Amino acid sequence: MSKGRRLELIEKIQERRKSHVITYILCDRPNAEGSISQDAVGEMYRLLSELKPLGGKPLDLFLFAHRGDTTVPWPMVGMIREMFDFFNVMVPHKAHGAATMIALGADTIVMGERGELSPIEVVVPGRFFSGERGEEYREGNVEDAKALMSLMENFGRVREKQRIDAFLRTLDRINPLLLGRMQRLVEQTKTDCLKLLERRKRRFTKGRNKKIISHLFSDFGSSYRIITRSAVKSMGLKQVRSEKALEPVFLELLTLYEEELVSREPVDPESALENSDQEETVFSDRKLAYMESTKRTRVLLEDLRVQKMRTLPQDIQLDPRIILPSLDVGTELKEEDLWSFIEGWLQSHLPALIDEALVRFKRSFPVSGYQRTPRHQRWVDE
Repeated sequence: MSKGRRLELIEKIQERRKSHVITYILCDRPNAEGSISQDAVGEMYRLLSELKPLGGKPLDLFLFAHRGDTTVPWPMVGMIREMFDFFNVMVPHKAHGAATMIALGADTIVMGERGELSPIEVVVPGRFFSGERGEEYREGNVEDAKALMSLMENFGRVREKQRIDAFLRTLDRINPLLLGRMQRLVEQTKTDCLKLLERRKRRFTKGRNKKIISHLFSDFGSSYRIITRSAVKSMGLKQVRSEKALEPVFLELLTLYEEELVSREPVDPESALENSDQEETVFSDRKLAYMESTKRTRVLLEDLRVQKMRTLPQDIQLDPRIILPSLDVGTELKEEDLWSFIEGWLQSHLPALIDEALVRFKRSFPVSGYQRTPRHQRWVDE
């Protein structure tokens, strides 16, 4: 029923705006977030190709996303521009980070009453920090690094040697090559944003484009600092429009996707393991995103493996207890027969006993945390 109603709403938008509509909705559910990624470009191309003949109509991208790879918007918008003369983005609610960049390349940004853009926050994936205690971060935030450097500059009357020493100590925790990579990615992202603005049919002046980029890359900006519809206009994005007649349609359509993604229900993957004897569990077929047209529906699924992490002692001592089966020891049983029986029994049962002892041994240590391992992400037809 939900899919049928979604398609009705998409057709209603298409009829009113005389356009083709593609929806791209990512889950923002804590612990089950979807993220704009490179594979979305190919998926969108397949859906767009199925809309042919395009008949000269514009494309309206109905977009909801709060995070993602900032290298994706440039090839995605470039692909769309090769197929459509006019390209619009509809923002019913969140279009943060990489989604904001996609909106920059649109001829018109149709923002709902709850519509939000955000500053561009560049995040470098991979192992970022590794301290003496072994803590590790899977993402490096460029704004955090900039804030650190700014703090060092604001130490006051500190000698140059002391500044250098502080910087070198920082490099013990941050790979210097990663700092260079972060700076390069920031500059590339700024360049991409400028190019996206320049691809609009009615281009702004270079001065206005630079002003817009300056607002989106302000010092220590965060994707959590939202930019509302009125604020977007004040920063120079004059292509922002509203569609009051379609507001109820936008709201209902987004709500239907949220229900499919179970966005409003909290999820705690660790709770399933916390009070159980299991060491790990797998959450299969978690929905992370939808991409849909009137001709096809694609869903991004993921399996999540959650494992208990235990604190091990410095000195590990394993002393398994081995209990032999009861024997009827009579006067007729010779000692050599007894040892022969024990030897044979151990040879056939010892591997299983050791495995069992290892499991008990591992579970005797306290749980220090949980490790999440996403795997087997794939787009499937609904």
